[in-house]
Amino acid sequence: MAVKVVEGEGDHGLAVAGIVRVVLKKLWPYWGLITFVVAVSGWLTADTGPVGLTALFVLSLLWFLVQAPMPCGAGIRKADQTCRRNGHGLLRGCHLEQRKWQRARNLLLRPGLRRKVNELFPNPLTGLAGPGAIDALIGTVTNTVMTLMGRGSG
Repeated sequence: MAVKVVEGEGDHGLAVAGIVRVVLKKLWPYWGLITFVVAVSGWLTADTGPVGLTALFVLSLLWFLVQAPMPCGAGIRKADQTCRRNGHGLLRGCHLEQRKWQRARNLLLRPGLRRKVNELFPNPLTGLAGPGAIDALIGTVTNTVMTLMGRGSG
């Protein structure tokens, strides 16, 4: 039995919905970066209240720590080399079970400033997660303190 496709006014709505779905699928991995940009612009223009800014900064901080796309960076068996698979955030590694939280252990427990800097800033493209997380943490602490003191922006 053949299905007859009838073109009409409803097709435009389906096409727009498909485009929106594709755009959201491409932007969803970067939701924390978008939240961070909104938080910084709200802070600079004083359009957002302190509670809203704190919530936006906390969300973006969590994204930078556990979901931002970047290399795994966990140590592998070859000397002085790290895993180059896609990882998630500053604290998490790739999909391999042994490496999921190895970055967090290395950053928090192992000494060595040079190694930590190399892990936080692996290259210019993915190295934005480190400063972004630091900026989000500063924004969160600043807005929380200002809110508690009664001097919030807004």
